[in-house]
Amino acid sequence: MYRGEVLWRRSRPWASDLPDYIGQLQDAIAADLPPEAREAEAEAEETAIVLDKPLDITDATFEQEAIQASHDLPVLVDFWAEWCGPCRQVSPILEKLAGEFAGQIRVVKVDTDANPGLSQAFQIRSIPTIAVFKQGKLIFMQPGALPEPSFRELIKQAIELEIPADEEAASA
Repeated sequence: MYRGEVLWRRSRPWASDLPDYIGQLQDAIAADLPPEAREAEAEAEETAIVLDKPLDITDATFEQEAIQASHDLPVLVDFWAEWCGPCRQVSPILEKLAGEFAGQIRVVKVDTDANPGLSQAFQIRSIPTIAVFKQGKLIFMQPGALPEPSFRELIKQAIELEIPADEEAASA
C-alpha cells in the first residue's frame, strides 16, 4: 500500500491485456494525425492490393494475407519447400495464373520448412499442397501437383463460388 492506494505489479502484461494496449496506442496515434492523413489512411485501407505474382507469406502474416484477404478475393495457398521437385514444377504455373487472374484471385506461397506452425495447423503431410480460402473459409485443400488446366478450373470455380451468409450473421 502506498499513500492509501493498493499497488500491484506484474513483470509483464498478461496476453489478454495486449488487445487493450494496442487499441489504446492506435487511438492515441489516430488522435495525433492531421485530418488529411486520416483520410489518406482510410483511402489506402479501401484500396485492394492487386498482385500479379505469388506473394511469399509466413506464420506471422498468414492470418492477414490469406484469411482476411479472402474476404475480398479468393486466396490460393501453395504449401511448398525449396527441395521439392513437384513444387518447382507448380511454381511457374502459379506465377502465370497469378498474372492472368490478377484482381480476381490472390496467390500466396508458404514455405513449409520456414513456417512449421502453418504446416502443423493445416496438417500438411505432403507437398505441394494447394488450399483455397474464400470469405475466411477453407473451401479446397489437396496434396500433390496439379496440371495447369486443373489449376485454371480450380481458380474459375473459386471465383464463381457463392458462399451463403451464416445464419447467425443474417439474423443479427
